[in-house]
Amino acid sequence: MSDHERCCGGTHERLETKARRGPETEAIPLAGPISTTIAAYAARVRHRVGEDAVDRRARELHARASYDCWNGLSDKDQELWRHMARLDLTA
Repeated sequence: MSDHERCCGGTHERLETKARRGPETEAIPLAGPISTTIAAYAARVRHRVGEDAVDRRARELHARASYDCWNGLSDKDQELWRHMARLDLTA
């Protein structure tokens, strides 16, 4: 369990604990058409939108729509929010 005093004041138990992933590893394994589409779109727009901007926008979208803490989300959930942010930033 880790303490998130600065984000929500609660404690969270991460479902998946893993080191920060690099750009070559996906949080969502390529197992079907949806995950393949997410990974392909991320690769296609990587040169137009920086990962920092995507991460900031994903956190903003998540904060507007949920009371859950960003740090308490699984890597898959965070990647889905990043995908929505990419769509928002490139539309």
